[in-house]
Amino acid sequence: MKILVVEDEASIRDNLALLLRMEGFELVEAANGVMGLALARQEMPDLILSDVMMPELDGYGFLEALRADPQTAAIPFIFLTARSERADRRRGMNLGADDYLGKPFTRDEVLEAVQARIKRVQTLEKTNPKPIAGSATAAGATPIKGYKVLRRLGAGGMSEVFLAVREADGLEVALKLLDTRQHQDPSLLQRFIQEYALLEQINHPNVARIFDHGFTDEHAFITMEYFAHGDIKRRIAAGLSPFEALSIALQVAFALSQIHALDIVHRDVKPDNLMLRADGSVALIDFGVAKHVGQDLEQTQQGDIVGSPYYLSPEQAAGRPVSPASDIYSLGVIFFEMVSGKRPYAADHMEALLYQHVHAPPPRFEPKFSEFQILLDKMMHKDPLQRFLSAQAVADFIAHGWPTILRLMDAKSLQHGVKPA
Repeated sequence: MKILVVEDEASIRDNLALLLRMEGFELVEAANGVMGLALARQEMPDLILSDVMMPELDGYGFLEALRADPQTAAIPFIFLTARSERADRRRGMNLGADDYLGKPFTRDEVLEAVQARIKRVQTLEKTNPKPIAGSATAAGATPIKGYKVLRRLGAGGMSEVFLAVREADGLEVALKLLDTRQHQDPSLLQRFIQEYALLEQINHPNVARIFDHGFTDEHAFITMEYFAHGDIKRRIAAGLSPFEALSIALQVAFALSQIHALDIVHRDVKPDNLMLRADGSVALIDFGVAKHVGQDLEQTQQGDIVGSPYYLSPEQAAGRPVSPASDIYSLGVIFFEMVSGKRPYAADHMEALLYQHVHAPPPRFEPKFSEFQILLDKMMHKDPLQRFLSAQAVADFIAHGWPTILRLMDAKSLQHGVKPA
């Protein structure tokens, strides 16, 4: 999800951007309303956070211009302001603001406001899907021959994903589109093509299935398995039992074992990329930043930080080369979060969070979860050479340490997979 932050005070703008990036959002920044308006029309963000008092064009004028332009009129808009008088709020709401955040605001207040807008947008898109770029209609639009679009599911840094139906057999699929007219950076197209090339090599029930890919005059596209039950974040928020956490960790270890055997490192293992099927099985998705061991892609040279900050391994946080052990560390972070209900490390600034991954003591479970500590320690050791030797070793440790877990899972489906579409 892409968020535009418009704020003339650099320190506030930088802190907001860091906070939201740490939560996995893509950020665009502007120092005043004029710049914000230009970026809104160029980037078409999913949400705008804007100050009121700014030079050149204030927040009210910025919002009024947005709402007057059919292209940007529907973008959700939150004011960030120290002006809390009723008349100021009424003026903003009359212009079409969706929410107000009074300064000073806390991290939790920002995230609560952003998440509320996201949920509202997602609800609206289910009933009124967002049009695909270049199409006159949304539902039923057919930018890719052989597929009927039902609705927009979401967007990332370089692509949009739609729920579509394969007309040949009625199968619901996730249709991932890269608009090659808007995204002309060769590295973006390279990453998009790479995702298909990597997924095409993998045939495992705990990795998302891929069906087709190709190009039109306007788009590059991939069609893949659609997960109606979403990712595991909602289940974590609702609370998981330790054995449910073990079940998920075991399945992810199976997936990682498969991709590591092909010399692929995922590099972005996080709850958002772990999807649920109706039968309760879990599948790993999003290989956009994955790479073959030894591969030297231009956009991911040594020293670059790739991945989600809360789930980065120490070597990723330090900008050092990754290995399969990096994915195992990320799985350890997720396992701690699933069992305890909280992330092992938290900070208000990205630099502080990265420092903790590299230098802070490994997290400890509460005494009631102490039986899982050795598993966590072996996944989250700061030294990659001291972690489990492989993801298969993680799976073996779980299966042998808690054999009843296999009876709580559909072992047959995990070993042999679901029937291909």
